Amino acid sequence: IAAGGAVAAPLATSGREAMSFEDGMLDVAKVVDFETPLQFRQMSNDILDLSTRIPIATEGLTAIVAAAGQASIPRAELLGFAEDAGKMGIAFDTSADQAGSMMATWRTAFRMTQPEVRGLADQINYLGNTGPANAMQISNIVTRIGPLGEVAGMAAGEIAALGSTMAGMGLSDEIAATGIKNTVLALTKGEAATRMQRQAWQALGLDAVTVAKQMQQDAGGTILDVLGRISKLAPDRQSAILTQLFGSESVGAVAPMLTNLDLLEENLGKVADSSLYAGSMQKEFESRAAAASNAV
Repeated sequence: IAAGGAVAAPLATSGREAMSFEDGMLDVAKVVDFETPLQFRQMSNDILDLSTRIPIATEGLTAIVAAAGQASIPRAELLGFAEDAGKMGIAFDTSADQAGSMMATWRTAFRMTQPEVRGLADQINYLGNTGPANAMQISNIVTRIGPLGEVAGMAAGEIAALGSTMAGMGLSDEIAATGIKNTVLALTKGEAATRMQRQAWQALGLDAVTVAKQMQQDAGGTILDVLGRISKLAPDRQSAILTQLFGSESVGAVAPMLTNLDLLEENLGKVADSSLYAGSMQKEFESRAAAASNAV
């Protein structure tokens, strides 16, 4: 009986895993168009092969592929997407499902290709490794802001730099994201600026329309310029100008950056230099994947 149980246990376990994988592939088939049964079988084999190279169970990989297919990512890119999401999950110390969801959101919100999404993940990972905010905090802020950054002329990497700076000062993801949103909205109002805002711009020696145009050309540089001008005002005037430009609810998020402009400038420089962040996520993945728990 003992010997029979020992033989049966792995067979039962592998049987359950096989059924779980089959169920996962059926979910994939619902949202991905396969022209032939051969394409479906090839996808199944590719996912099984991927599970031997990334420490993620096939159930997790099929969930990523299904979510990516539902997000209308082309079939030819699904496997590469799943691999990137799996590596990001390991590197960022989060679940593969959450990593895949974030990547899919970035692709849609910022209209990115998969290599561009991978580059954004590299930027976020590098910021997380070289600053007080971790990669997931920065990722959450970038995801919350979404397409607003593109409308404001900001690259996703610049949003990540702002998010890293704010989160590094102890602000929650939600407060940091709200602060960034209100900041870029105020800087891009242009002709829609209120009378109070136009007065605030005049006090800084700037014009609302000019600032809005500069945001489209160099968002990071424009933000640094505006905050730098505010930091040179008397402390009592700083609060008034911040309130007029960004609203009272965002003063608490924006004000700390006035004393950390060097850090903000440093973070913007990090995401502007690809030689610094290129391959950061891959290196992090390789380091974490070598741990005993992941190796097993």
